[in-house]
Amino acid sequence: MARKVLPSCSEFSGQAVAALFLLLEKIKGEASFYWPYINILPKIIKTALFFDHHDLTFIQNTNLDSVIKERKNKLVAEYQGLLNKLPGTIDKSKVTWEEFLWSYCVFSSRSFPYTLIDPDTESQSAQVLFPLADALNHKPNTKITWSRQGDSETGSLTFISGEVYHAGDEIFNNYGPKSNEELLLGYGFCFEHNEHDFIALKTNFSQDPNQQIKLEILKQCQVSSDNADPFTFYLHRHIIPSAFFRMMRVLVMNNMETKFYSQCTDSSLLDFVGYRNEIMTLDTVISLLQSRLRVLQSVDLTGTDLTYWQKYALMYRQGQEDVFESSIKRVKEMKRILIQRMKQDKDEHHIAPLAPFLSIVNPSHTFSAIDIDSDSSFLTLDQVVITLQTILKKNPELEAVVNENFDNLDAERDIVMMLGLIKENTKPKSQWREFFDRVTERAVSDNDLENIEDEVLGDIQEMYESMIPAFVEAYPTVFDAEVYTVEAFVWADYVINNYSLPAYLFAV
Repeated sequence: MARKVLPSCSEFSGQAVAALFLLLEKIKGEASFYWPYINILPKIIKTALFFDHHDLTFIQNTNLDSVIKERKNKLVAEYQGLLNKLPGTIDKSKVTWEEFLWSYCVFSSRSFPYTLIDPDTESQSAQVLFPLADALNHKPNTKITWSRQGDSETGSLTFISGEVYHAGDEIFNNYGPKSNEELLLGYGFCFEHNEHDFIALKTNFSQDPNQQIKLEILKQCQVSSDNADPFTFYLHRHIIPSAFFRMMRVLVMNNMETKFYSQCTDSSLLDFVGYRNEIMTLDTVISLLQSRLRVLQSVDLTGTDLTYWQKYALMYRQGQEDVFESSIKRVKEMKRILIQRMKQDKDEHHIAPLAPFLSIVNPSHTFSAIDIDSDSSFLTLDQVVITLQTILKKNPELEAVVNENFDNLDAERDIVMMLGLIKENTKPKSQWREFFDRVTERAVSDNDLENIEDEVLGDIQEMYESMIPAFVEAYPTVFDAEVYTVEAFVWADYVINNYSLPAYLFAV
């Protein structure tokens, strides 16, 4: 109907054109055929699109905050474009932005899919207003059925309740599985503890030097959020999409992991890349969620005499906090179980047969999958991996040299770790013997220790010359010149670059 009356507005969205049509009918007043219906519509529809500057502080730093800005900018552009298309016979001064927004919100809060009366319509997003039927309030999980009879011109729509109602009972509609974000934006109300609430997270590869290779891996494996933006995911209270974790595993891949997955076309191989990668994935997700939660909680909203829509905004905000907190709890539990699995593999010497210890390299190897109850003992990450503290405790003479010569251990951690790895690699019965042998075998077979960049080799050579000759002379019982060679430092640098985790992940 709206497009037939306003044929010059074909370039604009259906809802914007319908809103303009409704407003023009409202301007006609009692002369409009639709006036009896228009006259009983609510005069104020306080959706989030009507929030003023003060109201917007109640949704500051939420996903809805950015959605409103984007939606308003788009709607203002459509409004201005529609004004320019109006015929000269219409008084444009009456087609104000406020009235247009009201009309737009009538459709967002009261319309039904046009497919209810014409399932064969070409426009699956078209909307229609049903007087009186649109007055039913929303109640989640209400059992209802909408049934149509006849054609789109002369047919009828029947509301069939799946519940028994008695005299005086309010009859509810079911708008579908709406989150508080959708309800506040489109309808102007919220529910406490809304089971459909979600948070939006977007992955970002733009700063990654391996961006193009990683994006190609995602394309080859068909990893996407399946949303309008393939990198934006929606996390619910009890559901984190598996595709989100797959994409995050690609995001945190180091150079070696990226190389081995560069030709991957099987998305199932991204369900678990390897222990290093999985720890980085889970910790990155936890850090991202905690950071977003802190930003959300940083807004001071203390005050009294709140309007009903501000209370709804706080209800939405609390729901966002709840989803963040439940998601953090869920991912932390995944990390706890992962560390337990790592401990079991370590205790049972269940190391993957081929380095690097990635699923794609070890297709027949089964990484431990164990069920651990919530009361099992708590393990920290440093209990199941090689840490600087562990190596130094196993080599007290080296630890004494380190304490004497390195004032800032955090700043020089990689150098000290190299010294420790080289020392441990000389021990036939080192508890990490199998790991060292497998890693060395892979590095040799791939010529990774020979194909080192000149700049990297130059840095290692410079570090070696500035430190090792003096250490060999000052601490001959600790440093053997035949052990601490440039080649040994190249090996240690290879291990750290390809198998290490950031120091901040470990307990001090």
